[in-house]
Amino acid sequence: MKIQFKIAFLFIFLAGCVPSPAIPVDAQNTAMAVVQTYIALTQTALPTPTVIPTATPQATLIPTIPPPPILTPDAIQVERWREYQTELAKKLVSKFPVEIVLCEWDILGRSEQEVYVWAVCAAPGYVASKPAVIYFKTDGAIQDVEIAVYGSTWDSDIQRLFPEDVQEKIASGIFLQRSAELKNHIEWRRTHLDEPPLIILSEMPALTSTP
Repeated sequence: MKIQFKIAFLFIFLAGCVPSPAIPVDAQNTAMAVVQTYIALTQTALPTPTVIPTATPQATLIPTIPPPPILTPDAIQVERWREYQTELAKKLVSKFPVEIVLCEWDILGRSEQEVYVWAVCAAPGYVASKPAVIYFKTDGAIQDVEIAVYGSTWDSDIQRLFPEDVQEKIASGIFLQRSAELKNHIEWRRTHLDEPPLIILSEMPALTSTP
C-alpha cells in the first residue's frame, strides 16, 4: 500500500513540476486517471487474506458410574437393630445420652465377624455421619464399634478399618448423598418411636410405613 501511494505521489509531483501552459488540462486528468487505474488494479491483485477457522472443542463425555450396592441385613441384625443403634450412638454422638439419639445406617460390606456400615446418628440439633465397623462376638452380640475420624487420620483410618471394596464405596461419595435421606427418616422417627431404621424396613415389609 505504501508503494501505491508513492507512485501516485510521483505522478502528481511530476505533473505539478511542468508549467501549466505546456500541459493541457486533459493531459493532467489523463495522468490522474492512469494513477487511479493502477491503484485499483494493484488492490485487485492483492491476495485475499485467508481466514483460518477456529476449532470448536468437542464436549467430553463423562461416564456415569452406577452407585455401589447397599447390602441387606441378616436375621440377627433385624432382630437386634436397637442394639446396633445404641452402640453406634455411643461412638458417633458420645456427648449426648443414647436415649435421645436415633441412628440409621447402610451396610457397605461384611466379613465373618465384622459389618461395615455408613452410619448417621442424630440428637436434637446435632447430626454425625461417618463410616464405621461393627465387631461381633461369636454369639452375634456386638463386641465393639470403631469409626473413621475426619481430619488428619481419615485416610489411614479408612485403609486400616475397611477392605478395598468397601474403601471404593466410601470414596464414591454416594453415601454422603444418602445421609440426607437417612437424616430425614430419623426426623420422621422422632414422632413415630416404634419406627425402625430404613435398613431394617427393607427386611420387614409388614412394618413399612411412608413418612
